[in-house]
Amino acid sequence: MDNTHLAFSNHSEFSSNRASLHDSTPTAPAKPELVGLTDVGGLRGARIASVINQINESFADQQFSTRVVAEKLGLSVRYVQDLLQGSGLSITDRIMQLRLDKARRMLTEDRQCTLKISEVAGACGFNELSYFHRSFRRRFGVSPAKFRIQSMNG
Repeated sequence: MDNTHLAFSNHSEFSSNRASLHDSTPTAPAKPELVGLTDVGGLRGARIASVINQINESFADQQFSTRVVAEKLGLSVRYVQDLLQGSGLSITDRIMQLRLDKARRMLTEDRQCTLKISEVAGACGFNELSYFHRSFRRRFGVSPAKFRIQSMNG
């Protein structure tokens, strides 16, 4: 998912679903529609953009967390989590996705082939090598070392 889009239900869907609660016929809940950040206006939109910017700037920092974002922006941890709730990815999942994508790029770039797997993990924000290996394997289906070898062979 593109980092500049978040999924939110619009107000009219909420109102119609609320009205249908009083009907005897059950209806399926409305699916959230995909809305660009520019479509989420006002203070909430500005705060979402600020959170996304903080994530994009600092995700590779090993000390980076929801708490760090909240402190930098002067918001509560719960509110930061709530801002991204409708996007389909929690802040933790979004950070993990960015870290693993960076690791994948580093493992496939020619100039990075001299780095040890542990150095790649550290550069991507992982404190523990075993956690990096498990997360990478879960996401890409192979270990980081095997991924590197496969990418070098074509």
